Amino acid sequence: MQAAGHFESIGCSVKSVSFPQLRKSYAMWASLMRNAGNDTFCSLLSNGPPNAAMNPYTELLRWLVGRSQHTLPALALGFGEKIGNSPAQDAALRQLRDSFRRELEQLLGQDGVFLYPTHPLPAPFHNQPLVLLFNFAYTGIFNVLGLPATAVPMGLALEEGVPVGLQVIAGRYYDRLTLAVASELEKAFGGWVPPFPVSETFK
Repeated sequence: MQAAGHFESIGCSVKSVSFPQLRKSYAMWASLMRNAGNDTFCSLLSNGPPNAAMNPYTELLRWLVGRSQHTLPALALGFGEKIGNSPAQDAALRQLRDSFRRELEQLLGQDGVFLYPTHPLPAPFHNQPLVLLFNFAYTGIFNVLGLPATAVPMGLALEEGVPVGLQVIAGRYYDRLTLAVASELEKAFGGWVPPFPVSETFK
């Protein structure tokens, strides 16, 4: 990874790690958000009280005839909220979240950061997210872990010419580390650049 090479060149120790827990990112996120005790996602979409929450089944029918005010990804999340786990499954996912956070924080200590993609693919084109509904879990997992994460623009994908980026994650209360590393990455890789028109790539 180019980012890792940059930090090695300035004397930082870089280690490749693998976390199988990340395969359950969406399951952890959905369970913990569903049981957070706050307003439900469907009630927030309805912009009203919980007893007037959006019905995703009705809204899907409205969406099919172009009458819904909500996007298909939003409706998919509404369906996910309605399909709950058993109490035992939710307890297991909470335990997985807690053990994963402890493992990650033990690895990072007070001066380590974890570099992770913000999305498994370069920035999607219009309508592509309709078939990539759950890729947001790449960022959502760190929300429910309660760890600071800073998204960093890393220029453009060479073939597609669309933006790519990564996240810098640190232990709890070490936001200053994610911001400092993000700043160094922007300096090294140019930060945000506007995507070029597709027509120009084939001249």
